[in-house]
Amino acid sequence: MIEERYRKLIAQGITTKANLSDLNDLTDRSRDPRRPPLKPWTAAKTVGTIALIKEYNIQDEVTFVRLFQQHSKISLEKLTEQVYNHQLSYFGSYKYNRDTIFKYTYCCVVLNSLKGSSCERKFDKWALRKGISLKDPYDILDQKFHTDRLQVNNKGETIAFISIKPNSFFNNYLQYTDVFGGLQALNNHSGIPWKIFYEEGNEFKLISLEMEREETQAKIREWALIYSTEELSKIKNIFNNL
Repeated sequence: MIEERYRKLIAQGITTKANLSDLNDLTDRSRDPRRPPLKPWTAAKTVGTIALIKEYNIQDEVTFVRLFQQHSKISLEKLTEQVYNHQLSYFGSYKYNRDTIFKYTYCCVVLNSLKGSSCERKFDKWALRKGISLKDPYDILDQKFHTDRLQVNNKGETIAFISIKPNSFFNNYLQYTDVFGGLQALNNHSGIPWKIFYEEGNEFKLISLEMEREETQAKIREWALIYSTEELSKIKNIFNNL
């Protein structure tokens, strides 16, 4: 049974306004080697949230919080402490208080996961209407390389790695270097192209490597280098079965 304090928290109605851009830099996006991002909510450190949502068919915050606290390797409270303490090395001070950090953590872990799951369901219906055949990826492709779906041909062979994003992704999308880097790393080692689809109204719009300018393509290929040969070697057998 979910703890009472979470019911009170959910009743506060935390929204995506808690998703602060400089905290996103602190946790996920910074490329400054002097100030590395924390990356606290990867599946390796917590639990694969989208997989959790699919397995239990989670539709609401209460259920999500209960199951996240049950299955995650680290609780929301400990995640909050990690992000709060990382401010000192990243900003040089405690820029935000614990309440703000907790709301930010809650937004990233709970709200964004539920929103991402909803967006994926919409994409599946849209793809079906467009005659795009899909299958679910291996968990490691989702958790490590930002691959939400595999596009397949009529023989069941993979012809594209697909990442699905909400509309907000399109606002300065090149800031998400890890998304592009992960997808491009897969392309480098398999020869299979990647596609990013972001939601726009009732449609989904495409981003691909070929659509970017040459200088941007070069940056994306550089971002792919953060994925080591050792990390990619762990999934070499997957490439043979795509």
